[in-house]
Amino acid sequence: MSRGPPPATIGSMTVESGLLFALLGALAYLFLTEKLPVDLTAFLGLLVLVLGRFVSPSEAFVGFSSPAVITLLSVFFVSAAMTHTGLADMIGGRVHRWIGDRETALVVAVMLLAAALSAFMNNIAAAAVCMPAAASIARKSGISPSRFFMPLSFATLLGGTLTLVGTPPNILASDMLRERGYAPFSLFEFTPIGLVLLAVGIGFVAIAARGLLPRRAIADSVARKGDLARVYQLHESLFSIRIPFGSRLDGLTLGETKLGTALGVQVVGVLREGKRELAPEAKSRLVGGDVLLVKGRYEDLQELFRLQGVEIDEARPGDLAKAAERLACLAVRILPGSPLAGRTLRGIKFRETYGAIVVGIRREGRIVGRDLPLERLAEGDEILAVGSQPELELLAQQKGLRATETGSGILDELRGRLFLLRVGERSALVGSTIGKSRLGELVGLVVAGISRGENFLSARPDETIAAGDDVLVAGEPERIRSLLALGEVELLEDAKGAGLESEEVGIVEVTVAPRSRAAGRTLAEMHFREKHGLQVLAVWREGKALHANLATLPLRFGDALLIQGPWDRIRVLGADPDFVTLSLAAQEPRRVHKAPLALGSLAILIAMVATGYQPIHVASFAAAVFVVLTGAITMEEAYRSIEWRVLFLVAAILPIGIAMERTGAAHVLSGSVASIAGPAGPYAVLAALCLLSSLLSQSLDGAPAVVLLAPVVVQVAEQLGLSPRPLMMGVGLAASAAFMTPFSHKANLLVMGAGGYKTRDYLRLGTPLTVLFLVVVLLLTPFFFPFRP
Repeated sequence: MSRGPPPATIGSMTVESGLLFALLGALAYLFLTEKLPVDLTAFLGLLVLVLGRFVSPSEAFVGFSSPAVITLLSVFFVSAAMTHTGLADMIGGRVHRWIGDRETALVVAVMLLAAALSAFMNNIAAAAVCMPAAASIARKSGISPSRFFMPLSFATLLGGTLTLVGTPPNILASDMLRERGYAPFSLFEFTPIGLVLLAVGIGFVAIAARGLLPRRAIADSVARKGDLARVYQLHESLFSIRIPFGSRLDGLTLGETKLGTALGVQVVGVLREGKRELAPEAKSRLVGGDVLLVKGRYEDLQELFRLQGVEIDEARPGDLAKAAERLACLAVRILPGSPLAGRTLRGIKFRETYGAIVVGIRREGRIVGRDLPLERLAEGDEILAVGSQPELELLAQQKGLRATETGSGILDELRGRLFLLRVGERSALVGSTIGKSRLGELVGLVVAGISRGENFLSARPDETIAAGDDVLVAGEPERIRSLLALGEVELLEDAKGAGLESEEVGIVEVTVAPRSRAAGRTLAEMHFREKHGLQVLAVWREGKALHANLATLPLRFGDALLIQGPWDRIRVLGADPDFVTLSLAAQEPRRVHKAPLALGSLAILIAMVATGYQPIHVASFAAAVFVVLTGAITMEEAYRSIEWRVLFLVAAILPIGIAMERTGAAHVLSGSVASIAGPAGPYAVLAALCLLSSLLSQSLDGAPAVVLLAPVVVQVAEQLGLSPRPLMMGVGLAASAAFMTPFSHKANLLVMGAGGYKTRDYLRLGTPLTVLFLVVVLLLTPFFFPFRP
């Protein structure tokens, strides 16, 4: 920031510090809402700091070369080495043999394993490494995995308090002291307090978990082979379809039949002359007499087969002219901030809410939407609707919408997307109402009206379909055409040969991994089936098993996916960094013979720091080079292991500390803390700073919490004549107290789906643990780090 006359002030706050607080508020809002990726938000904040001359260009990028960032980068390398050499797998495999089926003892053992690894590993990586071992222990003991996964996640956070490199807040707390001319923390200065925190945390969880942790259905999934299908309630959605002899399908491959498109089902097996082919490929050829084991909704298929007996044809100009005489047409644009943006027509219940019928969506000049009811609306989209004039006038007046076009030209634009279903006398639709036909739900078509003789009837849900009717529908007709092309098939309610596993084919759970490119994308967008040769049978999210519309379901970090396919394909998926496979049998082969080298890298790090030969960032960098040089990991694996978002986030927010000191913002905050808590003594000051750090870490992240509070800590200490070391130690440790919600830390979110947890489960166990954690920090920190220098 440029030198010049003293800045104008408002009370004790300078104009510059006020602007900086406004910037920090905006950044906090973006961090919380994630309207932008958190790393992009940090980059934006850094750019504003430079352009606003809060920091100089030479100071703006010091974070990228800071010892804290170098240490973090190196720890990711060492973490990857411990993962790929199978240290956690080896120890986890012995735990059950040593302890047996005693639940409390097993929970303690799993927590100790996770904590020991996270002392020198990234917390999220430690959780991901330990999850397959914990699942294996749960399977062998027959104990619910929900009794293991949340304690495992919490243990990684507790273990991060054991050493300087255990977690980014510790590294940053030490680096903040060094930058301000104070002695940084050594590698094991956190250890005495960390050991007590770990002991108290494990003791509390071991005692409280029985009453506070759920024992949900998904928890039984690891008990015995085959239980996964039961837990995910697959048998409720499994049934059979028989291919008659002489069927049109006889001799076609599974891909050529388009069964999935036509019926909305997944074929999970083929039964032929007493033999089963599980997880059949698209090239598998069907013959008459085959019984297909399929997953879907039996009731929906019964309704779909009622559609057989109709004919489909594209609507002609004369048909559209007849419709235009009865229907009013309107296009409305979705404005920025509209409550409709980001939602689907089905989710909005558009017809029930507004009365009008959506026959198309115009996006950037093109008509979009293969399945109109499930198409997600976006700002700028134009909804093409038909209905009565009063209904459309009401629609045009809705908040967040603006009328852009009226008239029959809208129907003309939809040529090629408007079709007629001709209902024959023998059709099962005769006598059914439009609402009960479920055309929109089952085949993604929207009924716009019915042409009956010379009349055109509106598409009221209670309008009865008669023989000879031409039903005007909008949408993509591929599914109904595929259904009509199937010919006669026999639907069987029982699931013949319902076993889903064999020696060659298995089913396993996987979770969406940290840093996964799959988060926010659908299986269809990723071409998951084509890429991996596997199919997703169900998704577990927020305590529920989801079965419908999986291909178009955006995945979330922490989702658990039930996968079926050949074991060799499953093992390939186990090596995919986008997913964590919760089965040791499905893991990629570990370099067990390289495990001593991974441990050797830790020995190098500890020896260099303990002897004072090199500072922590150089020692950790040496350990990182060692694991690659000795072949414990490859460079490709090392690069894949780096949480680039965390690294860039830390590097980009470090200059905020410089700006806070230079503008006087740190002085304003420290003055407030000193005036409010100072009179009550140093313990009150420490308590206030720890509480602030913990609250910030619950909502933002531990790293920003430390960076924001570090200048405040130093100035409070100077104003009150205290040592900054106990205050900084408290802030760094409190930033790791992220137990209260699944969103407080990604390690919590990682285990959410696999454990079948809901948000309230984290609150029930995490809230008292957070209080205990902060009390221990408050009591012990002054004992090991006196307030007076």
